[in-house]
Amino acid sequence: MTKERYPNQAETPAFTKTGKPIYLRPLRPSDEPLMEEFFKSLSPRSIFFRFFAYWKSVPPEVVAYFAKIDCDLNVAMVAVEKHKPGERLLGLCGILRKPGSTRAEFAVVVRDEWQGIGVGAELAAASLPAAQDLGIKELFGIISPENHTMIAMAGKLGFTVRKNRESDYYEMEMHFNSEQYNQSFGGAS
Repeated sequence: MTKERYPNQAETPAFTKTGKPIYLRPLRPSDEPLMEEFFKSLSPRSIFFRFFAYWKSVPPEVVAYFAKIDCDLNVAMVAVEKHKPGERLLGLCGILRKPGSTRAEFAVVVRDEWQGIGVGAELAAASLPAAQDLGIKELFGIISPENHTMIAMAGKLGFTVRKNRESDYYEMEMHFNSEQYNQSFGGAS
């Protein structure tokens, strides 16, 4: 793994729509046990919305992949809940790209019982500037037509969301230098 660019940054406090305190921070390699527990907590529906696969649980190789994300190339932010003696992962926002590309895939997944109260939106809002800082110019993603929360959130964040003509899925796309991004999120041109 390369040097840890984002894990050295301080965590940022945030609140859900219901007023519950959460903390946003970069994913660290040491979070692998928390990631395992987080992915085990997801329902098959949440797993499908994130991975478009009908798994009963997230395979260990996927957990290992996220635990080893190259923070010089990609963004991986987590929302955590503080509890004694440590933390519990509530959500993950990943912005992943291939080396040499300025186009990256954007995805968010939130623990089932924390969905719909703003955790994903807080994660996304913290992740977008980090992606820009890494030189990412364009984000894309695919959304299940049943994932109404993600469709709405993507629109609020400034993504262009449209239905794919050949499937039932929605596609979302954002260009950081676009007027829509600047108006919705307040980014600089």
